[in-house]
Amino acid sequence: MLTLKKLLIVISSMVFGLYFTSCSNSNHRRASGTFSSSSKRKNADHKSKEDKQYAYKSRSTSKSNKEKGTLSPSYQRDEIILTAMKYTGKSYKSGGKTPESGFDCSGFTSFVFNQNGITVSGPSDKQATLGTPKTKNKLQPGDLVFFGNEERISHVAIVASHKNEDIEVIHATSSAGVKIDNITQSDYWNSRFLFGVDVIQK
Repeated sequence: MLTLKKLLIVISSMVFGLYFTSCSNSNHRRASGTFSSSSKRKNADHKSKEDKQYAYKSRSTSKSNKEKGTLSPSYQRDEIILTAMKYTGKSYKSGGKTPESGFDCSGFTSFVFNQNGITVSGPSDKQATLGTPKTKNKLQPGDLVFFGNEERISHVAIVASHKNEDIEVIHATSSAGVKIDNITQSDYWNSRFLFGVDVIQK
């Protein structure tokens, strides 16, 4: 039997929970979030539908606190993912750096981090020189991850979740705009993964 206190907590969670949804043109329907997810995986090549649900809880904070860098790293990670999720479905634009114009990969990451008081700028190869390098198994939500080959870095994304060895990223793709991909289950992204960097907890 629920106590009055527990009942109030449940009602508050329902009122203040923040949910986002988006559909990519690769037949995926995703509801955005980080900390709780339920998924039904079919083909790893993304040819069949996959339903995944995420739940984020928004935390209110002032812009001045973000700019002063007074937030804890875990708090900042939550806020970065929440910000990124707001733009799921935005179109791709080469050289694009705003929601109005559309985003390319580095324009999207720059925009999201700058909105949270962390200066990130330049193309993906320049962003790869920022922060502290991380291997795949150490990645956390909010880290930047880079893709390419031995000759060059060609793409950057933001880690959205890392659970049970599955890594999902949110990024601006030339084929579908801003979307979420499971890079662990994708031969394409997994084969091109290079490394990650942490620009939050330097």
